[in-house]
Amino acid sequence: MQIAKMIVAATVAVMAFSVPAHAREDDSSTRITLPAAGKPAAYKGSIRGHAAAEYVFEATAGQKVRIDLDTNNRSTFFNLLQDGKPEALFVGSMKGDSFSGALPGAGTYRVKIYMMRNAARQNITSKYELRLR
Repeated sequence: MQIAKMIVAATVAVMAFSVPAHAREDDSSTRITLPAAGKPAAYKGSIRGHAAAEYVFEATAGQKVRIDLDTNNRSTFFNLLQDGKPEALFVGSMKGDSFSGALPGAGTYRVKIYMMRNAARQNITSKYELRLR
């Protein structure tokens, strides 16, 4: 009986102090406001390894937006996601470093900047500039 209690206590301790891999990533989230029509906004930053940077904004249905990413690392991309939707609206690793189009619905959108696994495993730093208009 005592051994069973010790095993349960050890299991609970391990679970309490273990952190899922995705939670260990040094992700940063920044809330932004889309600029007025035709005016640009730029955000500079860097990510390292498996970390990601995320820019969060509110938009209306049909609102047009252009997003461009410049980076010093060819393995750095961005995805555009709408909260509550299971799939990304834009996947940079497949479509490139620019998105231009009307947003499908009102709500919260996220631009997530990340490095592909090949670069992330090397734990290198990637500098970027994200431009929205």
